[in-house]
Amino acid sequence: MRDEVNDSIVRALSRVVGGQRIIVFCSQRADEPEWQRLCQAAGAEALVLAFDAPAVAELLPPPRRQSATQLIEDRHALLATLGSDSPLAGLVKEFDPAEQALLLVTDPLDPREFGARRCLGRKHPSWELFEHKSVVDTLWDTIGLERSESLVFDDASVLLRRDTLVTTADVVVSVQPRGGTPSAGGEGVRRVTSAAELSGGPFRVRAMPRLAGLPCRLHGLVLAETTVVFPPLELLAPLRLTDGTYLCAGTWPIATPDRGRLGELTRWLGDRLRDRVAYRGGFSVDGVLTAGGFRPTDLNTRITSAFEGVPPPLRVAVQISAALARADQPEWGAPALGKHAARAFGEADTLVLRSPVEGDAMPTVRPVSWDGHVLVATDQADGDGNLRISTAARGTVLQASLGRAQLPSALAPQAVAVAVFEAADRLLGTTFGPLESPGGHRRPLPVPRAARLGETVTRAE
Repeated sequence: MRDEVNDSIVRALSRVVGGQRIIVFCSQRADEPEWQRLCQAAGAEALVLAFDAPAVAELLPPPRRQSATQLIEDRHALLATLGSDSPLAGLVKEFDPAEQALLLVTDPLDPREFGARRCLGRKHPSWELFEHKSVVDTLWDTIGLERSESLVFDDASVLLRRDTLVTTADVVVSVQPRGGTPSAGGEGVRRVTSAAELSGGPFRVRAMPRLAGLPCRLHGLVLAETTVVFPPLELLAPLRLTDGTYLCAGTWPIATPDRGRLGELTRWLGDRLRDRVAYRGGFSVDGVLTAGGFRPTDLNTRITSAFEGVPPPLRVAVQISAALARADQPEWGAPALGKHAARAFGEADTLVLRSPVEGDAMPTVRPVSWDGHVLVATDQADGDGNLRISTAARGTVLQASLGRAQLPSALAPQAVAVAVFEAADRLLGTTFGPLESPGGHRRPLPVPRAARLGETVTRAE
């Protein structure tokens, strides 16, 4: 199956870049050899630069605790220097002094400024608009996707009665700064339990009921005539009880009974996005699988972080396919990519969870094993997995790697995520605090004070 995907992508890529030079900016250094191999097979001379490779990483601000949105903005700012006399421009001009090479920047980046070079597969600006959480419900209504009720407002003290909005409801709010780019990584989303928290500011707020059910992601690839469906995923995002934010930590394959109907819904969504807004490329719709069916919350017009943990050949194939689709290239057999992705997600032997860590935790690795439903330290080098604190692009990060075969059979994936962060606090001294699984029924939050909504805008989780 991989050979079928590889051959079709090489043929399609050769029609666009054959006999030319191409400059690729990708997220992970591990992907560089695969990009070089595919570009060479397509007849293109390539310069591949990963943002986590030393040559590029040293041009970015030093790693610090920051949101996913800020990380994207920093990388966009660096790409904007390609049009000036900058270190990055100098690095690229050694390969392409005449500035004739084609530029390809992988998702989730979508730079507006990058010098004079042509860019392969740029997004239409309107697609990003629908990523704004205060706008996307209009899209759901337009394409006919059933959703939960919502309310968008600027200042609760003017349009809403403070004594009635959340006293009898469990509400989740999404904050979108005015004039800013869409937020990423769950930033600006949190649960509120007091009308006093709904204060005004330089942002718009969407309020929705907290839905009981399974948080999940439907994602795929919209081509000119069809939609490639990737396997639906459960979103592992524990609710942080101290402030009502969500730790967007990882994903888990949806159980078989729900996979088929969610896959068909994914295909329908991709087809509707193509028909109504001429969409092309990777997309995901996050939401909650409730007793009454799937209810959407967010749209991502890109390949998402769910692919960060798959093998580099698949990740690169998906990124190339998304760029070719946005460039409106004809069909090239990409539907085989959906089967390849389903196998990769289903056969992965490790569950990986990640989240930024507050403070200056020291780099460390702690092997852990399951003692019932609790993770405990072990002297075994491998154990059932490990907890690792290291420095990454978003600052100090906790990464948990757990063998899927060793996970307690009676423990739901959301409960596994809660157990991981509880173990990190207990064994490594992190401060994630008390958590509960998302999507459940209402439980009082011990909020020590009424946080202003604007504070969630800069939250890194």
